[in-house]
Amino acid sequence: MQNHTVTIKNQVIMFMDIHNFSIAAVILGVNQYAFLQQVYETLGDMIVAHEGEILKYLGDGLLCVFPADLASEAVECAMKLRQAFDGLAREKNFPADTELEIGISAGEVAIGVFGHKSLRQKDVFGNQVNRAAVIGHHRERLRRGQDALRNRPTARFREQVAG
Repeated sequence: MQNHTVTIKNQVIMFMDIHNFSIAAVILGVNQYAFLQQVYETLGDMIVAHEGEILKYLGDGLLCVFPADLASEAVECAMKLRQAFDGLAREKNFPADTELEIGISAGEVAIGVFGHKSLRQKDVFGNQVNRAAVIGHHRERLRRGQDALRNRPTARFREQVAG
């Protein structure tokens, strides 16, 4: 096993996922893959323009990080990402509930290169990553004022991201 260099540092974590993509996939058929590529490119350009770094694609999801001092930039980016996705979804006549869910969390994480020797890649681990993923999927609860995580660092982003 290769030695791993892991860095512990504060980062802003953004996780996003297309809500109800399975319905969109049925509508698109084999064109779903071209649509996903269009989403990756459109959203990726915006993330990079806001000084974020894309770490991985997860089917119709995406994980990225921003420097800790750019939390406001990450929130602004998230709002623009949702608008951009809404435009792409409207072009394809997706049902109204097909939307981009985004969760943002900030705090200490572990960053390093991990994986099997055939595929090593930069990744991020820690409670903040888990929180960002959960927040995106609990947006409706957060809109109603229920803090799914009882977490103060994520709570300050709640209103801005929930849209």
